[in-house]
Amino acid sequence: MGSETQPKLPVIDLSDENFKPGTDAWLLACKEIKDALEEYGCFEAIYHKVPLELHNSIFSAMEDLFGLPLETKKQKTSDRPYHSYFGQYSFLPLYESLGVDNPTTVEGAQGFTSIMWPQGNAHFCETAHSFSKLVAELSQMVTRMVFDMYGVQRLFDSHMESTTYLLRCFKYRTQEENETNVGLHPHTDKTFISILNQNQVNGLQIGTKDGQWIDVNPSPSSFLILAGDAFMAWSNDRVPSCDHQVTMKENKTRYSLGLFAFKSGIIQVPEELIDEKHPLLYKPFDHFSFLDFDRTPEARKLKFSIKAYCGV
Repeated sequence: MGSETQPKLPVIDLSDENFKPGTDAWLLACKEIKDALEEYGCFEAIYHKVPLELHNSIFSAMEDLFGLPLETKKQKTSDRPYHSYFGQYSFLPLYESLGVDNPTTVEGAQGFTSIMWPQGNAHFCETAHSFSKLVAELSQMVTRMVFDMYGVQRLFDSHMESTTYLLRCFKYRTQEENETNVGLHPHTDKTFISILNQNQVNGLQIGTKDGQWIDVNPSPSSFLILAGDAFMAWSNDRVPSCDHQVTMKENKTRYSLGLFAFKSGIIQVPEELIDEKHPLLYKPFDHFSFLDFDRTPEARKLKFSIKAYCGV
């Protein structure tokens, strides 16, 4: 009796130094990205522009960050959902995370660092800033390719001008006796695009349309590109928001990073993505107002709060 082969997440190499819009390599990658996003809502990108030394440095810095006293980490607060410290919850005992607002700017990195280390920590500040800038370049390139593949290049510049970033730092500690191995429950991100990078302790799983879970085993030079709920709405449901979870299978501490892209202001479905086969499914919406709605008791009961918030 044969066993079914588990599907594998598409892997797309975006490291070519001569990668330019309009070239054959660019157009081929655009098609691969379109197919991957429409099927899985995500893909694995090989991207060598983040040096291995920087990769190792940022994860070393994260050990210092999460080694700080709890009362220090809780000093990171924000009016914006998902931007504060999160952790010490009985329903997610292994998980905690912190958000660095606007990490692609020196001011953003310094602002977070001064909260965690009032006496200063130049290494963390410089490492987080350098890492975020390089990963933001990847985010911008993928976004450009998405706009190219859907024929809405005219909207790209204004979209990027209103894009803001959050660097989310995650830690999953090892299980204690009789504890759950759930690191993070199944969920979709509320972002436009999320880009994930991890240390060499696996655990991330991607949900497929038919209900399977794909184990992701990325290399240090690869990044997971995930479509969020805002992207799903913008694409008029052409691209599903990526369902994912973390299941701890190794007796090791797991660290990961997410660079989350949000759009300040209104998101609406481009007219090019509306036709007889794809009638309009979402009204224009404010991205950060949607985040506020998503943390209400009403929204927490829903798989896709975005559909309740601005669905037609």
